[in-house]
Amino acid sequence: MFRTDIDVEKIVDGVFWLKDPNEVYCYLIVGKNEAMLIDCGLGFSDIKGAVRKLTQLPLKVVITHGHVDHFGGAWQFPQIYVHKDDCRLLNDIQRSYALRKLFLKAGNTAKDTPVSFSEFGNKPKPEIIRMNGNESFDLGDKHVTVHHTPGHTFGSVAVIDETDKIIFSGDNVCDALWLMLPGTASVEEWLPSAQWLYEMSKEYAVYWGHRSGKLESDYIKQVVIWGREILALYKKNDRISKFRQYPERSDGIIFRTGNIYKKGNKR
Repeated sequence: MFRTDIDVEKIVDGVFWLKDPNEVYCYLIVGKNEAMLIDCGLGFSDIKGAVRKLTQLPLKVVITHGHVDHFGGAWQFPQIYVHKDDCRLLNDIQRSYALRKLFLKAGNTAKDTPVSFSEFGNKPKPEIIRMNGNESFDLGDKHVTVHHTPGHTFGSVAVIDETDKIIFSGDNVCDALWLMLPGTASVEEWLPSAQWLYEMSKEYAVYWGHRSGKLESDYIKQVVIWGREILALYKKNDRISKFRQYPERSDGIIFRTGNIYKKGNKR
Protein backbone atom coordinates (compact mmCIF):
# COMPACT_ATOMS: atom_id res chain seq x y z
CA MET A 1 0.00 0.00 0.00
CA PHE A 2 1.45 3.34 -1.12
CA ARG A 3 0.01 6.28 0.79
CA THR A 4 -0.77 9.62 -0.82
CA ASP A 5 -2.27 11.42 2.21
CA ILE A 6 0.62 13.83 2.76
CA ASP A 7 -0.50 17.14 4.25
CA VAL A 8 1.30 20.25 3.00
CA GLU A 9 1.65 23.52 4.90
CA LYS A 10 3.29 26.66 3.53
CA ILE A 11 5.84 28.10 5.97
CA VAL A 12 6.72 31.12 3.83
CA ASP A 13 6.61 31.76 0.09
CA GLY A 14 8.50 28.94 -1.59
CA VAL A 15 9.05 26.89 1.58
CA PHE A 16 6.74 23.98 2.41
CA TRP A 17 6.28 21.55 5.30
CA LEU A 18 5.35 18.06 4.03
CA LYS A 19 3.73 15.98 6.76
CA ASP A 20 4.03 12.24 6.29
CA PRO A 21 1.08 10.47 7.98
CA ASN A 22 3.27 9.08 10.79
CA GLU A 23 4.69 12.45 11.92
CA VAL A 24 7.89 12.12 9.91
CA TYR A 25 8.36 15.51 8.32
CA CYS A 26 10.05 16.60 5.11
CA TYR A 27 10.60 20.14 3.88
CA LEU A 28 10.69 21.61 0.39
CA ILE A 29 12.44 24.81 -0.66
CA VAL A 30 11.46 26.06 -4.11
CA GLY A 31 13.78 28.58 -5.72
CA LYS A 32 13.59 30.27 -9.10
CA ASN A 33 15.78 27.71 -10.87
CA GLU A 34 15.89 24.64 -8.64
CA ALA A 35 14.17 23.08 -5.66
CA MET A 36 15.48 21.18 -2.64
CA LEU A 37 13.75 18.42 -0.67
CA ILE A 38 15.06 18.01 2.88
CA ASP A 39 14.56 14.38 3.98
CA CYS A 40 12.15 12.00 2.28
CA GLY A 41 10.30 10.04 4.96
CA LEU A 42 9.99 6.31 5.60
CA GLY A 43 9.29 5.35 2.01
CA PHE A 44 5.67 4.21 2.33
CA SER A 45 4.25 7.53 1.08
CA ASP A 46 4.38 9.18 -2.33
CA ILE A 47 6.74 11.97 -1.32
CA LYS A 48 7.87 12.47 -4.92
CA GLY A 49 4.27 12.91 -6.03
CA ALA A 50 3.68 15.46 -3.27
CA VAL A 51 6.75 17.40 -4.38
CA ARG A 52 5.73 17.35 -8.03
CA LYS A 53 2.34 18.82 -7.16
CA LEU A 54 4.26 21.85 -5.86
CA THR A 55 7.05 22.22 -8.41
CA GLN A 56 8.42 20.71 -11.62
CA LEU A 57 11.86 22.30 -11.17
CA PRO A 58 15.05 20.21 -11.05
CA LEU A 59 15.28 18.75 -7.55
CA LYS A 60 18.08 18.13 -5.08
CA VAL A 61 17.39 15.79 -2.14
CA VAL A 62 19.39 16.43 1.04
CA ILE A 63 19.23 14.00 3.97
CA THR A 64 19.72 15.44 7.47
CA HIS A 65 20.95 12.11 8.88
CA GLY A 66 21.20 8.43 8.06
CA HIS A 67 18.13 7.04 9.83
CA VAL A 68 15.56 5.21 7.75
CA ASP A 69 12.67 7.44 8.82
CA HIS A 70 14.47 10.29 7.05
CA PHE A 71 15.92 8.55 3.97
CA GLY A 72 13.47 5.65 3.49
CA GLY A 73 11.78 7.40 0.57
CA ALA A 74 15.08 7.94 -1.23
CA TRP A 75 14.29 5.07 -3.61
CA GLN A 76 11.91 7.48 -5.38
CA PHE A 77 14.82 9.73 -6.45
CA PRO A 78 17.95 9.19 -8.56
CA GLN A 79 20.37 10.97 -6.16
CA ILE A 80 20.56 12.00 -2.52
CA TYR A 81 23.06 14.15 -0.63
CA VAL A 82 24.29 12.61 2.65
CA HIS A 83 27.10 13.67 4.98
CA LYS A 84 30.13 11.40 4.51
CA ASP A 85 30.06 10.36 8.20
CA ASP A 86 26.58 8.85 7.81
CA CYS A 87 27.09 6.92 4.59
CA ARG A 88 28.12 3.75 6.41
CA LEU A 89 25.27 4.14 8.92
CA LEU A 90 22.79 4.57 6.08
CA ASN A 91 24.01 1.40 4.40
CA ASP A 92 24.02 -0.54 7.68
CA ILE A 93 20.40 0.41 8.36
CA GLN A 94 19.36 -0.58 4.84
CA ARG A 95 20.93 -4.01 5.35
CA SER A 96 19.80 -4.56 8.95
CA TYR A 97 16.35 -6.10 9.37
CA ALA A 98 16.32 -5.33 13.11
CA LEU A 99 17.18 -1.64 12.73
CA ARG A 100 14.69 -1.13 9.92
CA LYS A 101 11.99 -2.79 11.98
CA LEU A 102 12.79 -0.54 14.98
CA PHE A 103 12.34 2.65 12.98
CA LEU A 104 9.47 1.53 10.78
CA LYS A 105 7.32 0.20 13.62
CA ALA A 106 7.87 3.35 15.70
CA GLY A 107 5.45 5.34 13.53
CA ASN A 108 1.72 5.27 12.87
CA THR A 109 2.23 4.59 9.17
CA ALA A 110 3.81 1.22 9.88
CA LYS A 111 0.93 0.37 12.22
CA ASP A 112 -1.74 1.40 9.73
CA THR A 113 -0.10 0.05 6.58
CA PRO A 114 0.74 -3.60 5.80
CA VAL A 115 4.54 -3.69 5.76
CA SER A 116 6.79 -6.09 3.88
CA PHE A 117 10.30 -5.47 5.15
CA SER A 118 11.83 -7.61 2.41
CA GLU A 119 10.03 -5.56 -0.22
CA PHE A 120 11.24 -2.36 1.42
CA GLY A 121 14.82 -3.60 1.31
CA ASN A 122 14.55 -4.40 -2.40
CA LYS A 123 13.60 -0.88 -3.48
CA PRO A 124 15.99 0.89 -5.89
CA LYS A 125 18.95 2.57 -4.22
CA PRO A 126 19.83 6.10 -5.34
CA GLU A 127 23.29 7.43 -6.06
CA ILE A 128 24.74 8.87 -2.85
CA ILE A 129 26.56 12.18 -3.11
CA ARG A 130 28.81 12.58 -0.07
CA MET A 131 28.76 15.93 1.71
CA ASN A 132 31.48 17.47 3.89
CA GLY A 133 29.06 19.65 5.84
CA ASN A 134 30.04 23.02 4.38
CA GLU A 135 28.06 22.94 1.13
CA SER A 136 26.32 25.88 -0.47
CA PHE A 137 23.44 25.66 -2.96
CA ASP A 138 22.06 28.41 -5.18
CA LEU A 139 18.44 27.61 -6.04
CA GLY A 140 17.95 30.87 -7.89
CA ASP A 141 16.37 33.37 -5.53
CA LYS A 142 17.02 31.19 -2.47
CA HIS A 143 20.44 30.45 -0.98
CA VAL A 144 20.89 27.28 1.08
CA THR A 145 23.89 26.14 3.14
CA VAL A 146 24.71 22.97 5.07
CA HIS A 147 26.30 22.86 8.53
CA HIS A 148 27.70 19.67 10.09
CA THR A 149 26.08 19.01 13.50
CA PRO A 150 27.33 15.68 14.91
CA GLY A 151 25.22 14.25 17.71
CA HIS A 152 22.06 12.25 16.97
CA THR A 153 24.32 10.68 14.34
CA PHE A 154 27.95 11.47 13.52
CA GLY A 155 26.87 12.75 10.12
CA SER A 156 23.87 14.85 11.14
CA VAL A 157 23.57 18.16 9.31
CA ALA A 158 21.45 21.27 9.57
CA VAL A 159 20.15 22.67 6.29
CA ILE A 160 19.93 26.45 6.40
CA ASP A 161 17.65 28.52 4.18
CA GLU A 162 19.70 31.69 4.43
CA THR A 163 17.21 33.70 2.38
CA ASP A 164 14.23 33.07 4.65
CA LYS A 165 16.27 32.51 7.85
CA ILE A 166 14.99 29.00 8.51
CA ILE A 167 17.02 26.04 9.79
CA PHE A 168 15.97 22.44 9.19
CA SER A 169 17.80 20.62 11.96
CA GLY A 170 16.81 16.97 11.55
CA ASP A 171 16.57 15.24 14.94
CA ASN A 172 19.69 16.67 16.57
CA VAL A 173 17.83 18.75 19.18
CA CYS A 174 14.30 17.78 20.16
CA ASP A 175 12.10 16.41 22.89
CA ALA A 176 13.18 12.89 23.94
CA LEU A 177 16.42 13.27 21.99
CA TRP A 178 17.96 9.91 21.04
CA LEU A 179 21.69 9.72 21.82
CA MET A 180 21.75 5.97 22.45
CA LEU A 181 21.70 4.22 19.06
CA PRO A 182 24.62 2.81 17.06
CA GLY A 183 26.27 5.63 15.12
CA THR A 184 25.43 8.23 17.78
CA ALA A 185 28.01 10.73 19.00
CA SER A 186 28.71 11.12 22.71
CA VAL A 187 26.89 13.72 24.79
CA GLU A 188 30.16 15.67 24.90
CA GLU A 189 30.46 15.66 21.09
CA TRP A 190 26.78 16.53 20.60
CA LEU A 191 26.75 19.53 22.96
CA PRO A 192 28.61 22.02 20.68
CA SER A 193 26.13 21.25 17.88
CA ALA A 194 23.21 21.92 20.21
CA GLN A 195 24.81 25.12 21.47
CA TRP A 196 25.33 26.26 17.86
CA LEU A 197 21.66 25.62 17.10
CA TYR A 198 20.59 27.59 20.15
CA GLU A 199 22.70 30.59 19.12
CA MET A 200 21.32 30.41 15.58
CA SER A 201 17.75 30.10 16.87
CA LYS A 202 17.96 33.66 18.16
CA GLU A 203 17.73 34.85 14.54
CA TYR A 204 16.46 31.82 12.61
CA ALA A 205 13.27 29.76 12.85
CA VAL A 206 14.04 26.08 13.51
CA TYR A 207 12.10 23.07 12.23
CA TRP A 208 12.89 19.46 13.05
CA GLY A 209 11.73 16.05 11.82
CA HIS A 210 8.81 14.92 14.02
CA ARG A 211 5.92 15.75 16.35
CA SER A 212 5.72 19.53 16.94
CA GLY A 213 7.80 20.35 13.87
CA LYS A 214 8.89 23.79 15.01
CA LEU A 215 11.38 24.24 17.85
CA GLU A 216 11.33 27.36 20.00
CA SER A 217 14.60 28.94 21.07
CA ASP A 218 13.81 28.62 24.78
CA TYR A 219 13.28 24.88 24.44
CA ILE A 220 16.55 24.43 22.55
CA LYS A 221 18.27 26.29 25.39
CA GLN A 222 16.68 23.92 27.91
CA VAL A 223 17.95 20.85 26.06
CA VAL A 224 21.45 22.38 26.01
CA ILE A 225 21.23 22.89 29.78
CA TRP A 226 20.24 19.25 30.26
CA GLY A 227 23.26 18.19 28.22
CA ARG A 228 25.57 20.23 30.42
CA GLU A 229 23.98 18.73 33.51
CA ILE A 230 24.62 15.21 32.22
CA LEU A 231 28.32 16.04 31.83
CA ALA A 232 28.34 17.43 35.36
CA LEU A 233 26.76 14.25 36.76
CA TYR A 234 29.15 11.82 35.07
CA LYS A 235 32.93 12.30 35.24
CA LYS A 236 33.73 9.47 32.82
CA ASN A 237 32.09 6.80 30.69
CA ASP A 238 30.77 3.75 32.51
CA ARG A 239 32.54 0.51 31.63
CA ILE A 240 29.17 -1.25 31.55
CA SER A 241 26.92 1.02 29.52
CA LYS A 242 23.29 1.48 30.55
CA PHE A 243 20.39 3.38 29.03
CA ARG A 244 19.38 6.49 30.96
CA GLN A 245 17.00 9.40 30.42
CA TYR A 246 17.79 12.82 31.81
CA PRO A 247 15.83 14.41 33.24
CA GLU A 248 13.46 11.54 34.07
CA ARG A 249 10.53 12.94 32.12
CA SER A 250 9.02 12.14 28.75
CA ASP A 251 11.09 14.70 26.84
CA GLY A 252 14.43 14.06 28.55
CA ILE A 253 17.63 13.14 26.66
CA ILE A 254 18.02 9.37 26.19
CA PHE A 255 21.68 8.32 26.29
CA ARG A 256 24.08 5.51 27.18
CA THR A 257 26.26 5.90 30.26
CA GLY A 258 29.15 4.40 28.30
CA ASN A 259 28.90 7.11 25.63
CA ILE A 260 28.91 10.38 27.56
CA TYR A 261 32.42 11.44 26.61
CA LYS A 262 34.35 11.04 23.40
CA LYS A 263 36.39 7.86 23.66
CA GLY A 264 39.56 8.61 25.62
CA ASN A 265 38.13 11.78 27.22
CA LYS A 266 37.01 12.20 30.81
CA ARG A 267 36.74 14.91 33.44
